[in-house]
Amino acid sequence: MNSQAIKSDYGLVGESAAMRMLNRQIRMAARCDLTVLISGESGTGKELVARAIHLQSSRAKKPFVSLNCATLTETLLESELFGYERGAFTGAHHNKKGLFEAAHTGTIFLDEIGEMSPSSQVKLLRVLQESAFRPVGGHLEISVDVRVIAATNRDLAQETTTGRFRSDLFYRIAVLTINTPALRSRPSDIPILIQYFLDQAQKKLTRSQKHKIEDHAIAMLSTYGWPGNVRQLRHVVDRLVATVSKGATITVDDIHAALPGTALTATSEIPLIYHENESLDQFLDRVTLQLYGQLLAKTGSHTKTARILRTDRVSLYQRIERARERLQLA
Repeated sequence: MNSQAIKSDYGLVGESAAMRMLNRQIRMAARCDLTVLISGESGTGKELVARAIHLQSSRAKKPFVSLNCATLTETLLESELFGYERGAFTGAHHNKKGLFEAAHTGTIFLDEIGEMSPSSQVKLLRVLQESAFRPVGGHLEISVDVRVIAATNRDLAQETTTGRFRSDLFYRIAVLTINTPALRSRPSDIPILIQYFLDQAQKKLTRSQKHKIEDHAIAMLSTYGWPGNVRQLRHVVDRLVATVSKGATITVDDIHAALPGTALTATSEIPLIYHENESLDQFLDRVTLQLYGQLLAKTGSHTKTARILRTDRVSLYQRIERARERLQLA
């Protein structure tokens, strides 16, 4: 694969139908100044999408600040978002500017917004409604002009029905919605991502000879389910580059070492796991590609794989290509 042909829009790599749709949604969101809710599984690049929206918007030259709402307690979260006045609590020895104030005229990205406490949700809603807030311990309101982009791996619409998430806040942040596709739903992008991450990882090393990866290893990686999505694939490639000798070709054995005990083992049974919103045809196409990848990794030959499956090599090739095309267009 020619790495020069790889096109990376703000770190979003891929040529599948799902990625083309995602890039269209990003461009649409960038043209307006509405709040955006990005949903998707962990590791699918939600912050990259938020940054891409910001960098293509009229606020591109203004601040972009981000905060993971799941990493802080309620008190610390509010202090980070709104800042605090000196003496507001023990240890508050000076005034501190919050992220909303720091993001003035720019964009604030709130990752894992579904983890916010009910109290924090109320305060965030007020900022969205009035474009103003009070620092913790403060009495004067600070007006801000900030675009809010939020992200979640939860089903917030469902959580509004249980009271876990405020419905008024949900409708306020979900004016525009974007879903980042899981890596398993765009298998045709996996070889492109592998080469992209190989090139990125190589730049971090002082080695003059670049790694290559054999076709069988790419086929094996392309059929894995990737529960950690693009983030997991990137970490696996980084590990391979760090552990495989310089200039060497990454093999199937190296993949097994990097992902021990997974469904990549060619002799293991294929786990028939149904993915949400997947049609029967999509399920069968995905299992077909997984079976093909596992047998190819075991036999090392397309012809031998066809023989095991009691078909001719041309018919098998056509079937695999049709499955790949259908999954890419789904």
